[in-house]
Amino acid sequence: MATRLLVVKDAFLATRGGGVEVLPPVASDRLPPSPFAVVLRAPDAPDRRVRATAIIAHVRGPLAPFAMLRLDEASVDAVPPGTELWLDD
Repeated sequence: MATRLLVVKDAFLATRGGGVEVLPPVASDRLPPSPFAVVLRAPDAPDRRVRATAIIAHVRGPLAPFAMLRLDEASVDAVPPGTELWLDD
């Protein structure tokens, strides 16, 4: 069964390691070990399977650690706002 991870609010070129990073971040406990496959469901494009890497942010305090997702095989134009990212179980 597929699990929806997020709905993209913004996407930008990753400054380190290449690829595209997407917002919002997700709780890191929802993610498998990196890299892993996700399905992009863009509003006006066919579904596309790409490799994702979680960039874990270690935070202090009561909030759970979160991760930014980097899509290694996508361009910013391929991930417009409203695109859904699904974990490819």
